[in-house]
Amino acid sequence: MSKGWVSHSEEASAPVSEVLTAAPSPFTSALRVNQAELTTRALLSGGTIGALLAITNVHMGLKTGMWETGSIVATLLTFSCMSTLVSRRSNAPTALETHLAQTLAVSVGALPSAAGLLGAIPALALLGVRPSGGWVALWGVGLGTLGVLIAYLLRRRLLEHERLPFPTGIATAELISTLNTPTPTHRGRARALWGTGLGTMLFTWLRDAGGVFPSVWLLPGQWRGIPLEKLLLGVGWNPMMLGIGMMLGVQGGLGLLLGTLVAWGGLAPWLVHEGRVNQVEFRALVAWLTWPGVGLMVGAAISSLVPLVSTLPKVLGDVWWLGRGAVGWEATAAQRVGRAVLPTALLALVAGGLALGMHPLQLLLSLLLVLPLCLVCAHSAGQTDIHPISPMGQLTQVAFGLVSPGQAALNVAAGSVVSGAAAPTGLSLCSLQAGRLLGATPSRQLLVQLLGLVLGAAVSLPAYSLLVTAHGLGTPELPVPTAHQFKTVAEFASKGLDGLPPRALLALGLGFGTGVLLSMATRGRLARLLPSATAMGVGFILPAHYAVTIALGAFLAAGVRRRWPTTSSHVQAVGTGAIMGESLVGLLVAALLALGLISSPG
Repeated sequence: MSKGWVSHSEEASAPVSEVLTAAPSPFTSALRVNQAELTTRALLSGGTIGALLAITNVHMGLKTGMWETGSIVATLLTFSCMSTLVSRRSNAPTALETHLAQTLAVSVGALPSAAGLLGAIPALALLGVRPSGGWVALWGVGLGTLGVLIAYLLRRRLLEHERLPFPTGIATAELISTLNTPTPTHRGRARALWGTGLGTMLFTWLRDAGGVFPSVWLLPGQWRGIPLEKLLLGVGWNPMMLGIGMMLGVQGGLGLLLGTLVAWGGLAPWLVHEGRVNQVEFRALVAWLTWPGVGLMVGAAISSLVPLVSTLPKVLGDVWWLGRGAVGWEATAAQRVGRAVLPTALLALVAGGLALGMHPLQLLLSLLLVLPLCLVCAHSAGQTDIHPISPMGQLTQVAFGLVSPGQAALNVAAGSVVSGAAAPTGLSLCSLQAGRLLGATPSRQLLVQLLGLVLGAAVSLPAYSLLVTAHGLGTPELPVPTAHQFKTVAEFASKGLDGLPPRALLALGLGFGTGVLLSMATRGRLARLLPSATAMGVGFILPAHYAVTIALGAFLAAGVRRRWPTTSSHVQAVGTGAIMGESLVGLLVAALLALGLISSPG
């Protein structure tokens, strides 16, 4: 799950140190012996599941700012799909097939983040800039390709020399190896996922197209003289939000709930009574509440980046390694990929320049920042399983604000260059780690990752367009919290204090300080007791009933896990099914509304 900071809760069953020091890999004992790998059914299954994942990420990202990286989910779904294609003439899917299919699916699902569809592009739209879909697609594929190529060049250094664990890669390899000896537990997870998905699809259709269920139950009464329904305080009839909560965990859910109570239960009524908003409605209130919310997120991000300063020598070593140290075929492949990095970067940046009018010097500065910041992201992902995507983009925005003040749209575009390339870098290395443990072919992994980016663009852009046409941006239906974060940082970096609403500077500073303190405290003994500062910041920007429903899902999942510990994997499958089911039907309803084939029941 991600909101710029991508982290994973799945863990490999074997200790990391045991997996990394084993020789040969514990997963390869029965692998690579006449095993199929790059097959038609692997490509079909991976492409299909990846398209579903991309649609889900566009929908979920625009609503909550979070997106699913998909390694574990894609492994389960692609294996299930390929298993259904088994006939008398074909065998069960192999481990290498499953790995290649999930690698393709993850690449497709990551394209919305690489192209900026979850943050930068809607932020530009809020600023009045709407680049054409063709340029956005080219931009996203170019940035994604750049991130994949950088990951391939770092593969040998990070996975073999430094032996960074990349825990999600290990967990993926473990899951793939055990799926080849299916157990009742794995079959139960698959049934839970598909059953929940189908049930959620039916419920969402009845709610959004049939009007059988309300979309939200708002609390009656008033708070400080303001109707609670105006503050959107209530609980949503929303399986997706419950599913997100199940994946997010108690700490994230608690942070969202606390942020919502402070923002919509405390600050929003104060804004109304002080006359700082013209009317009591979501857009007017969130325009001010975004500032302390972003302060929380940026403070937490910067504090969390401080430990990564120690990785800078390794970063410089990685830059020195490019083009050195490899031998034989690997050296040839690395050299070819290395030669492709600069043209790919230039292609992506030129697409951004033509779309947004970036000056050549600005393009050059973006290019200089991409590689070192992607390297920092790669080290973070390998050591902690956290991908600091948004913080990398924000650092770039600050740098551009110093060089080119007064240009908010270009500031957003510059930030998205780095964050767009950083997203696939860490994810690709996780897949390469799983492939290394399973004995997969790196060049084939690289090929399907590049194919996935093209397919992701073909799926994601229409999905984004349909949702925005049907619901608009910055509305309760599509609150686009990540876009507000990009826009806020850009306005501050471009306009300075002149771009802030009254008293927003104080709120920004208090939020920033709180984010720093909470982030520092969560690295100590109080880690499990304190809420997530990043989640609190999101709670300031989301409609209140979204946050309440997500928190409810987190608490329900924690209660089920505590009462029935053996059902933990089933809870995750149920949450995934709920997210995917509502996303697919939500997109279908948006398309039918845009075409005028149905009318909104509300």
